Amino acid sequence: MPERYNCAVVTVCLRPSPVSPETACFSVIVKCDGAGFFSYKLAQGDERVIERIAGFFPRYGRDNLMRAMEWAAHDIEFAIEDERDGRAAFRNLIRPRENMIRYGSPSVVATDNPASELERQYEKLVTLPCIPHETATSNRELK
Repeated sequence: MPERYNCAVVTVCLRPSPVSPETACFSVIVKCDGAGFFSYKLAQGDERVIERIAGFFPRYGRDNLMRAMEWAAHDIEFAIEDERDGRAAFRNLIRPRENMIRYGSPSVVATDNPASELERQYEKLVTLPCIPHETATSNRELK
């Protein structure tokens, strides 16, 4: 049986307004210390996700969305390249902050193939359609 690793999975989302709870995820990060794996997949170039997010936040604009993705990619790359203290860099990367790019709380998944898990989590968490807050709230109340 292949060795399984506990991996942290974090979504990277756009939240243009601090007063609105509406967010749209455009990237996912997977970090597996035991496997020495720390990577991400960004929606840059994934037109189905970019068009969905640009349509969900029409006042924000596609160019600003692309810039936000570039900023997030830069921050993630910096954390990945930090050879001295990768764990502290990861914690610093996902810490709460007041800006339009929001990193989700890490969840843990066990896998024997972190690279495949990154692809699976991207498809599961990033390619989902945007749901307005009112709909999400009313759906939760129905359960």
